[in-house]
Amino acid sequence: MSKAPFAGSVDLPWDQAQKRLMDQMLSSLDQSGLFHTCAIARADTGHILQPLAVSGPVQQIVLENVAVLFSPDHPHARSMTARAQVEDRTLLVTDYVHSEYLQHPDLAGWRQAIEAIGIQWLLATPIHRHASVWGVLVLSGLQDEPPELMADSAEKVAEFIADAMEHLETRRNEQQYRETLKNLAHTDALTDLPNRRALETQMEQAMLHAIRHNRLLAICMLDLDDFKPINDTYGHEIGDEVLVTLGKRLTDMLRKSDFIARYGGDEFVLLLEDLAGHADLTQVLQKIEEIITTPILLSNGESVEVGASMGVVLYPFADTDQADQLLRWSDQALYEIKAHKTDRENCWVLFGAEILANRRNPAQILLDNGALEVWYQPILNSRTHKVVGVEALARLRDTEGTLWHPAKFLPQLQPGSLSDLTKKVLVQSLNDLTLLDTQGWSLSVSVNLDPQSVSAGCVTCLQEVIAQSTVDPARITLEILEGGDFFERQKAVDALLEIKALGFRLALDDVGSAYSSLLRMKDLPIDEIKLDQGFVRTLEQRPQDLHFLGAIQDLATGMKVDLVVEGVETEDVLDAVTVMGSTLLQGYAIAKPMPFEELQAFLKHSVVPHRHRPISLLGLYAARLAQHETLKKTIIRSPRAVDYLTLADATVCPIHGDIHRLGQNNVNRLDHLHREYHSAIAVMDALMLTAPSGADWSAVDQTVVDFEQAIVETYFEEKSKKQQTS
Repeated sequence: MSKAPFAGSVDLPWDQAQKRLMDQMLSSLDQSGLFHTCAIARADTGHILQPLAVSGPVQQIVLENVAVLFSPDHPHARSMTARAQVEDRTLLVTDYVHSEYLQHPDLAGWRQAIEAIGIQWLLATPIHRHASVWGVLVLSGLQDEPPELMADSAEKVAEFIADAMEHLETRRNEQQYRETLKNLAHTDALTDLPNRRALETQMEQAMLHAIRHNRLLAICMLDLDDFKPINDTYGHEIGDEVLVTLGKRLTDMLRKSDFIARYGGDEFVLLLEDLAGHADLTQVLQKIEEIITTPILLSNGESVEVGASMGVVLYPFADTDQADQLLRWSDQALYEIKAHKTDRENCWVLFGAEILANRRNPAQILLDNGALEVWYQPILNSRTHKVVGVEALARLRDTEGTLWHPAKFLPQLQPGSLSDLTKKVLVQSLNDLTLLDTQGWSLSVSVNLDPQSVSAGCVTCLQEVIAQSTVDPARITLEILEGGDFFERQKAVDALLEIKALGFRLALDDVGSAYSSLLRMKDLPIDEIKLDQGFVRTLEQRPQDLHFLGAIQDLATGMKVDLVVEGVETEDVLDAVTVMGSTLLQGYAIAKPMPFEELQAFLKHSVVPHRHRPISLLGLYAARLAQHETLKKTIIRSPRAVDYLTLADATVCPIHGDIHRLGQNNVNRLDHLHREYHSAIAVMDALMLTAPSGADWSAVDQTVVDFEQAIVETYFEEKSKKQQTS
């Protein structure tokens, strides 16, 4: 009982936390083997028993019958449990079925159940909490007589249960107190809005989100106009009322992705996220101005009006990655707009707006000046051992010859420029594809398409591009990044359907890095999914992620779409994903991204050899995983399809030879575990023939865990040796 965990109960509502703790403790008592049934119950003022927790083989019977409805003056109204609670003492009966309580005619069914089960004795002892009887612990057994000292032991157990509940309640109170202190440290006491400290944390997250999703973040410093006269006229209490009202108005108006904090005095800071451009920002700022300038009805019956001034900085347009610098710049912009309250067109201004209006950022200049280069990364078909396609990747080269990768220049481009970039990459790719056709290389090409560019205009642009090319659009895959709320907008889905109708193939990129598209994937007109390379690049450190790869493969197969596995960076990873059955592969182990001239040379001279796999211990792990999944599915569906004697003989299994070829110094151990696995799964096959519904796979599962763990340990040992020698 002392091992009953508290951690899982601390965060639950009190009733659920208390119930979980009681269930855990009664389960511990039940597992001791000393009792038939254990329960904790309470009797209310009407002597009606309320079971709080029950453990034992007749749990459901107890729950259905324990509440006995008698009037308080009935001679049999008081059960042993109710008496133990009312009289505050331990009661023990050694012949429970013949006890006075069970002789009442209304309890005939319950008495017959007790007699059939064979329960001989029953003990009830009170549980004390907060200096009074809180409930009753009830224990029963099948022996003729209860074990010696059972009454004393039960009372100690009841004390232990009470102490455990007190401990749980104390821990919950301490946690709630800590959470309250934490909230106070990050909350403005007057408006209940986040304060400066909370703003610092939120700004870091918002800046990362803007870069990751290629969206704009607006940092808006807001100051109330004509607020001082309200304090002077009505007093600070009314001024505080205005601040609270405006804080609530702004909170209700802002989108879920936005954030507001009280910065101090009558200043607020707003973080407006996921902006596609200036039009989105203007729309939000207009709503903010309207909300603030709407008259405020005070508690004294009077009405007041205030205005607003806002200084705004756009990130990542602003040339800094420092949150405090962004706040200083927004404050400078606020100072400028407040200085022009009499002659301004809007109540807000962008920091450096006059300069930014006439200045293009470096990435935009390079793109406009023709500095775009299209590089290609080959995609291998692991079954045919041939390159079947390429992914087109944008690069910019500056005047000094430095190559800019997308992580550097994409955040600088606005949505309109991103659409222009996609068009230029697509046009260049089709020209290069046409040239490859004349050289005997008929490849497909994948081009990234920014989700925010998917619109009716995008469809028109694609129509124009394909009309000027001889390449069949079925050879062109447009890759759309998973994430954001793009797939929640019906207009975007409608545009995808139009693009699909033009003949293009559609792919969902970086599957697994978010969840929104996974929820709607079945509704999207996609032909291909690309597994996020983060799951593949780390396979050498986390071989168990191959289970996730297997699940995605099953998903792709079920949806009848192609799966491209990216991030295949090493020979071991290439070996593992090939053995797992992944067909389309992309990564450094096949080829790095390269300019078109290098791609031509690569296609002429590269030869992917046919190799007997697995060739590595990571590949052996993958083979083991794939083989077991196949065997298990086959046995469950049709156990007669597998021959018992063949299944029991590990030496006829291909993995037997792989172990002796790759097992290094652990051949004997791996061979032994492999044989144990085959013995266990052969027995399981036989059991499935006789009792398929009751077959227990736990023995097989344990041999799988032991065998796969041994492969992983051997793999890590060999890697460590290679690193030491190198």
